[in-house]
This record gives sequence, C-alpha cells and structure tokens, in this order.
Amino acid sequence: MLIEPVALSDFFLSFFSAAMIILTATVYAGLFAWAKISARRSVYWGAWLAYIILLVCVGIFSIVNNFSGYWLLLSLTMALGYAFMPRLIWHLCVATHTLEPKHSHHSGGHHD
Repeated sequence: MLIEPVALSDFFLSFFSAAMIILTATVYAGLFAWAKISARRSVYWGAWLAYIILLVCVGIFSIVNNFSGYWLLLSLTMALGYAFMPRLIWHLCVATHTLEPKHSHHSGGHHD
C-alpha cells in the first residue's frame, strides 16, 4: 500500500513554502548582518520581518506536509535554529576577524 504524504494538489504549495523558507532565511541572515555592520535600527526591523515570514512559511510547510510527532518537533527546532544561527555566526566572525596585536617575535624559532 502506497502512502501519499502530500496530496498532488498541495505539491505546489509544499514546494513554494520550502523555497520561501530558504529565501526568507537568507534574507533574515543578510539583513541581520547588515544591521550589525551599519547599526541601523530599521534594518533590524526588516530582519525580524523576514524571520516572521519564515515562521509563517514553516507553519504552512508543516501543515501541508501533515507533520506530527518527531517531524513537527524537527520543524519547530529548525525554525528556532534559524533565529539563533545568524547571531552565533556573527559572534564567530567577530571573534575570528579581530585584529591581533603585532608580536615582537617571529614564529619559527629565529629572532633578530
């Protein structure tokens, strides 16, 4: 017996919402980084608007694909991860790209 997880009539909606999840996550991360660089409050609002749209898309995707149980938990975890990942990546970039003070010694064991 073949189980059809998504009705054929809902396939387009499933595909479109999945594509929108990827697009809105990218826009959210990009606007978040731009807001950090430019320190403009309006860009932060744009980033959060993109995240809200992402949540709506995740909800539509979960409903259309009849998620329940572990799949619904995975979907919610993904949405929560999207909220925190740009922040963690920003902190990682700041930590790895800070200017280090120049040292008076050279590596390699040879000193002038």
